[in-house]
Amino acid sequence: MELKKNPRADLRRYAGLFFEAGLVVALSAVLASFNYTNHELNRMVFSGIDNIDFEDVLIPVTHPKEIAPPPAPPKVAEVITIIESESELEETLDIDDVEATQETAITIIERPDEAEEPEPEIFFSAEVNPSFPGGMAALYKLIGERLNYPEAARSNGITGKVHLKFVINKKGEVENVQITRGVDPLLDREAIRVIEGLPRWNPGTQRGKPVNVWFSMPINFQLN
Repeated sequence: MELKKNPRADLRRYAGLFFEAGLVVALSAVLASFNYTNHELNRMVFSGIDNIDFEDVLIPVTHPKEIAPPPAPPKVAEVITIIESESELEETLDIDDVEATQETAITIIERPDEAEEPEPEIFFSAEVNPSFPGGMAALYKLIGERLNYPEAARSNGITGKVHLKFVINKKGEVENVQITRGVDPLLDREAIRVIEGLPRWNPGTQRGKPVNVWFSMPINFQLN
């Protein structure tokens, strides 16, 4: 006996529907799995940073400082000094009309020479130095005789050696007496007085001619 199937009971008619339903179910499962994974991942990430404190950091806004231009140099006002004078200036100047010809006589005025004489040269040492008549022993003897010890210096016990220098000029005269190292004004003045009163010396000579020469010597003030 041949079996016959009911066409309504044939499930192959619904194969396409079943296939589409399977695709929908599979796609839904895939989407659901993705959503679940992202939710769990987000929950794990944010749950780990719940205990972290974030402080607000304020970044100040800075502005570059403006550099002021250098001040301009002060203006210097010119000062004009006006000096009043009672004298009046002549506004007109009269000039005589003078014509010179070949016959005009010209007078030449000669001026005397106004050249100043050069100061005499003073030698520190000459070929022949000045000498006192009778030698240095006679010089010191004369100084000792003329020297007066100042009473104020004597009473105060002032002693010492006064150093002097002076010029023996071409005539043998003593001039330009100076103190090079003094002791006390009283002793210094007395030493100058004695030297200025010395008689003439034999002048120094350079190439056979008398010259001015510096001479130095000390005078010692001692109390007995």
